Formats: sequence, structure tokens, C-alpha cells
Amino acid sequence: MSGRNFHPLVHADAGGLERAPTGPARVLIVDDEQTVAEVMQEFLTAEGYVLTVASSGEHAVKLLPQVRPDVILTDINMPGLSGLEVMRYAKESDPEVCVIVLTGHASTVTAIDALRQGAYDYVTKPFDLEAVHKIIKSGLADRRLKVLNRKLIAELSRKNEILQHHEQELRERVRVATAQLMTLYETGKAIGAHLELGPRLQVICTQAAETTGGAGAIVFLKREDESSYVLARAHGIDGLPDGAAASFTEGQGDLGVSVINPRPVRRVAGTGGPIALPGIAEGVGALLAAPLVAENQVLGVLAVVDKAGGFGDDDETFLNLFASQAAIAVRNSQLFEKTKSLDRLKSEFVAVVSHEIRTPLTSVRGAIELLSDERYFRNNEQQVKLLVIAHANTERLLTLIGDILDFSKLDSGSLPMHFERQRLEPIVTQATHNLRMLIEERRIQLEVVMAPDLPDLMLDANRVTQVVTNLLSNAIKFSHAEGRIDVFAETWERGVRVGVRDHGEGIAAKNLPQLFQKFTQIDSTSTRRAGGTGLGLVICKSIVEQHGGQMSVESTLDEGSTFYFTLPPAPAAEISPAAAA
Repeated sequence: MSGRNFHPLVHADAGGLERAPTGPARVLIVDDEQTVAEVMQEFLTAEGYVLTVASSGEHAVKLLPQVRPDVILTDINMPGLSGLEVMRYAKESDPEVCVIVLTGHASTVTAIDALRQGAYDYVTKPFDLEAVHKIIKSGLADRRLKVLNRKLIAELSRKNEILQHHEQELRERVRVATAQLMTLYETGKAIGAHLELGPRLQVICTQAAETTGGAGAIVFLKREDESSYVLARAHGIDGLPDGAAASFTEGQGDLGVSVINPRPVRRVAGTGGPIALPGIAEGVGALLAAPLVAENQVLGVLAVVDKAGGFGDDDETFLNLFASQAAIAVRNSQLFEKTKSLDRLKSEFVAVVSHEIRTPLTSVRGAIELLSDERYFRNNEQQVKLLVIAHANTERLLTLIGDILDFSKLDSGSLPMHFERQRLEPIVTQATHNLRMLIEERRIQLEVVMAPDLPDLMLDANRVTQVVTNLLSNAIKFSHAEGRIDVFAETWERGVRVGVRDHGEGIAAKNLPQLFQKFTQIDSTSTRRAGGTGLGLVICKSIVEQHGGQMSVESTLDEGSTFYFTLPPAPAAEISPAAAA
């Protein structure tokens, strides 16, 4: 053997593709002429092929399953089965088998027909053995390519099926994830509709049970400065005791374990009976719990129970995400309620302290006024000065206490407002009358201009008078002696705009944003000329906003300032038919 025709091949049979061992190519010679078959057998064996000879078509068909040839050299015209029929049998078991037909000159047309039916090539008798060898080698190369191509196609088809399977899995995961995100978004909106802790916890329980398919849900919250967790809210679970009776500690039971190493816990009741859960005497059949963690702190545990068939991986993934979202909401509600509690305590403290200070201050003011009355006491010049200073400071303290009380009530929304349909003119007149003595003392020229077409307003006369008085008082403080102040009212966007303008020192543009901040004054030094609490403008702005208006300021340094506030018009008055007649 020359060894030149050894090669790895993948053969096809009825069972599919399989790899044949590396070795020489197998050739089946089918010819009823013994001499032709022997010559080719001797030549091709010398070239390294494994030769099998069949003397008829029937004999060749029987040998096909055993030999599994790579190449078939067959005569076309034979008694019995023809070469074309042998080729058809061979192609049924191995579509890539290389078939070379042998024919005489007279049957060339038949050979060409054989090419159309799948033969690789044909050789006319008599033939050149080297030419036959070249055709065999070419046919083997073609067979190798076809077999390799079929193998690659099969591999590509298999990988395509795997890819399609992965694509379907990915699509399903995307669908589930999208559904979970949409559910989280909707539940987040439902949770965000409430800020108080109780209603928010109820929504969390309801949404958790409905979205996971559980029969019920329960929330335990951690006690402050303790390691125990108590029942806070539940949904779909009857007969629960109060929070103190339904509790657990860290490490106790499934819920206790879930808070030590914050992670979800999923269980289904087994042969040992129902799963124990704090507050549920009979236990549960299925449990899925997730810790509520915000800012690396465990706030509590959210558990859903008793889903038919138990909870799955998707339920666990969703509840873990939902618990993370719910934890932030719970934390915000806890902070909100703590802030409300502190604010309530602050308001109570301010009210009590202010009342306790105001009562003795009122007595002190009365005593000072009595001492200053020349009908009862004769004071020298120095005593009069001291009494004037004491009276001024007493009035200042009483004003400060009044401002603090008003601000505290405005801040908590408890400052009473009594809205009535009224005109603005009497209010401005009252405010200017309140400060008449101060205006005359400073010899300030006051100009009041009221537009004739002002609409009626819905307002609290006392509170709006307080606003105008405060703005006018500020204008007097910051006006030069013998200066001028303008007070005007005009129609503005169907409502009214009131302005108080002074021609004093003015305010730098950088300081304007500080004007409406509580306890803030532009001149905050101890030697400032104008006193005050720093709350007047804040209170005015709050009163105006509670009336549905807005407050603003315009100022130029060394030229003066103008403070504006707007008030909306009163609703159109209903006219009865009798009045119309």
C-alpha cells in the first residue's frame, strides 16, 4: 500500500451521522465482467484503497450495509439490477456516496442520465486506470466536502435550536421582569398615596398578598433600641392578637433567621406539620418572607403565606424587590411621624412657654404704665427715661411672643382664619390708623391711593390688616425722618395687588432671598437701628398664601423698597330671581 488514501470521514447511514475510524477509503467495484473487475481491484489495491468486488447488482446491494463504501465503481448495463438501480439503493443509505459509472460508447446517453440522477462522473470503456484514479480522488474530495458540509449544517441546526431555546427563555425572563417592574411601579404609586405609617403598611400587606398569590400577608416592625419585632399590620389573616402578643426576636424561628442575615426565607410545610408563625396559632402551609432593609438597617419583615402549591422563584425575586421598595416607604413614614411628634411637642412647648411669659409681662407692662402716670407718681427726668426704656422693651417682648405664637400656629396649620366677603379700603384705613402716632412722630408723609374699580375679596379682615400693618411698620422703620411712604391698591389679574413703598435705604439684590426666611434680618448686628423678631415678613407671607395670594419685593439700594401682595377676587355673588326682579 502507498498510504496516500488514508482519511477521516463521517459516514451517513440510516441511524444518522457518525464518525468512522481513520483509514483507507473503501471502494466497491460492481461489474459482471470479471477481467475488468480484477484489473481495477489490483490497481486500486496497490494505491492503498480497500477493495470489495460484486459481480452483479443484486450482490452489490447485499454488500452495501457491510462495506459502507466511500466510492462505488459500477457498470451501467448489467443483467438483473442495473448500475442506476444500485446507485439509488446506495444513495438511500448514504446520500454523499461517490458513484462513478462505467459505460461503453454506445451507452453514453445513459451515463449522462446517470449524472442527472446523482452520479459523480462516468468512465467509458476501455479506460485509462490513471484517469479513473484521478476521478476517484476527485470524487473522494467532493464526498469529504459534502459530508463535512452536512455535519456543519447539522451542527448549525442544533446550535440554532439551542439559540432559539435561549431566546425563548430570555424573552420569558424579560416578560417576567417587565411585569414585575410594572407591578412594582403600580404598587409604588399605591404605597406613595399615603404618608402615615398605618395606612401605608396596610397597602404594603394588601399589595404583597395580591401580587404573589398568597392568601394573606403580615408585617412585623422592629422596636426602637431592641432586638424584638412586633406585629404591625396584616391582610387576609383573621384572629391575630395585638402587636405585643405577636412578636419574635432575632434568631427566633424562620423570621428571626431572616433578619440576622438579611435574605428571603421560603418554606413549605412538610410531614412535621404547619410552619409556626408568630400570632397565627394554627401555623401556615407555605411561607415566603423578606426583610425590610433601608440604609443598611433592618426595619422589619414582610411575610406572605399560604399560596396554593407553594411560592416559586419568581415570587421570591419579586417579594425581595418589593420589600426593598417598601422598606424605604416605611422608613420615610417613620421619620414623618417622628417629625410630626416633635413638631407637636414644639408647638405645645412654644404655646406653654409663651403663655407663661406673656402673663407676667402683661403685669410688668401694667406696672410700668402705672409708674409712668403723673397722676400717681412724680418721677424725675432720669426715672422717666428708665420707665420709657422699660415700657418699650416690654412692648417689644410682647410683640415677639405674639409673633412666635402666630408663626407656630401658621407652621402647624392651626392659625384660625375667618373668611368673609369684604372690601379692601376699610382694611388699609385701619392699618394706617394703627400706626398714626408713629407716622406723626417721624413726620412722615403718607400717600394712600386706592383704585376705584377694586373687586370684592374673600378675606380675614384681621389677618390682612396684620399684613398691611406689618409692611407699613417696616416702611416707617426704614424710612428717613420726614420721608415719604406710598400705599396703593390696584386691580391685578382680576384680583387685587397691594403695594407699600418706602424711599429709604433699600436692600441689596443679594439679600432679597433672605427676607422671607424665619428669624432672619438683613441688619442683624446688636446695634441695628430697627428692632424686630425676624418673623414679621414670614408671617405675612404665610397669611397671604393662605388667602391664595403671593408676596414679592422690589428694591434698589439707596432708593427704597416696595413690598407687594396679591389677593384673588371673591366668587361672583349669586343673585336670587326675586332680587333680579
